[in-house]
Amino acid sequence: MQKVSTQQGFTLIELIIVIVLLGILAVTAAPKFLNLQDDARDATLEGIKASLQTSASVVNGKALINDVLGTTDTPVTLDVGSDNVTIVNGYPEATNANMAALLDIESADFGTEEISASNSVLVYATGFSDYSSTAPTETEAPCSVEYFNSTGEGVRPVIKVNSCVQ
Repeated sequence: MQKVSTQQGFTLIELIIVIVLLGILAVTAAPKFLNLQDDARDATLEGIKASLQTSASVVNGKALINDVLGTTDTPVTLDVGSDNVTIVNGYPEATNANMAALLDIESADFGTEEISASNSVLVYATGFSDYSSTAPTETEAPCSVEYFNSTGEGVRPVIKVNSCVQ
């Protein structure tokens, strides 16, 4: 008479080995997925930079057509449709009001802060670090786009993204 095996399913040791292997995979893969928020913020900041570049070019074109360029000492106001923008050397001046006029961003998600020492303005993600309660006040603050005033007639403003990923 032949003995028929009645074993069905996995042994306890096999299950433990599978659970340990899944744990090792989770520990090695988790750090890659935990930083997705900062990567998404970086991508959004790159989009804001592109919007600022486009807006600056459009404002410069309108300033050239109207023959009003303004200087660092005496910025001039230019009507850009629904809002007025102050311009320096033919490009938008680095102010909170100009960023609000040029960008269509939610104030709950992004804020702006003027940095007078460097003639720039920061557009920052309020969900990063403690920015929801305290705005960054230094240049190159992480998770921000920094817009610098034009330094001379015909010189495009510098627009720089400061990464959220540290």
